[in-house]
Amino acid sequence: MSLEQSTVKLLGVRGSVPVSGTEFARYGGATTCVLVHWEKQYLILDAGTGLLRLDDAVLQEPELTLLLTHAHADHLLGLPLCPYLMRRSARMDIYGATRGGMTVASQVERLLSPPLWPVGADSLPATIRWHELPGTLRLGTVTVETMEGIHPDGVSLLRVTDGQRSVVMITDCTITRDILPELRRFAGGCDLLLCDGQYSEAEWEDRAEFGHSTWISAARLAAECDAKRLRIIHHDPKHTDAVLDAAEQEVKAIFPNGAFAYEGEEVPL
Repeated sequence: MSLEQSTVKLLGVRGSVPVSGTEFARYGGATTCVLVHWEKQYLILDAGTGLLRLDDAVLQEPELTLLLTHAHADHLLGLPLCPYLMRRSARMDIYGATRGGMTVASQVERLLSPPLWPVGADSLPATIRWHELPGTLRLGTVTVETMEGIHPDGVSLLRVTDGQRSVVMITDCTITRDILPELRRFAGGCDLLLCDGQYSEAEWEDRAEFGHSTWISAARLAAECDAKRLRIIHHDPKHTDAVLDAAEQEVKAIFPNGAFAYEGEEVPL
């Protein structure tokens, strides 16, 4: 599928840490990064190691916008080696919420600083402009709405709309009974729901405080919010292709238009 169409390209769909090996070949091992392409505009959601997979056409853009759901390392690891940021003529606007009294620039700088990393964001060749992520943001023809999710240190859930088409990204969020009504409203009628489904129901018993959800909860949310399609993201680093293949049958039994996202997949809008 060509990026000339309106698409969502899943550059990285793994959670927690990147993985490699033949048992992960189909779904991929890069951490969370999503490229939304409307007719005349690109928008990047999160900066996991999938950010290293940007297409040549995107790398030639004079300006790009990146929205960060939160600053945990698996959602930032693509930034220091992002090929786009190696161009002196490139400009990137990065939006993220202030957390723990730290602006998004301060959060990123904490990771990209010695001795954790030798080159800070301010030393990269490209120009980076930092912005607070508001409740509603207008970017060209695109409107971004945000909602606070349930995750250690906080997380911004994203709804990106252009005209009648919408993409909702609910990653790193525990789907609880209390937050479910608001999630249904936030994601209601979306064309594509990208939802964290890191764990099985059995795994959940020991991981309920980790700030993620089960693939069954993701499938139920998709059905209840009347999403047109569901792609489950943030795959656990232990979950091989075989595990995810089997889990997909459980998802489809609840929401037939649901599937586990795979690295490099392009979903048309």
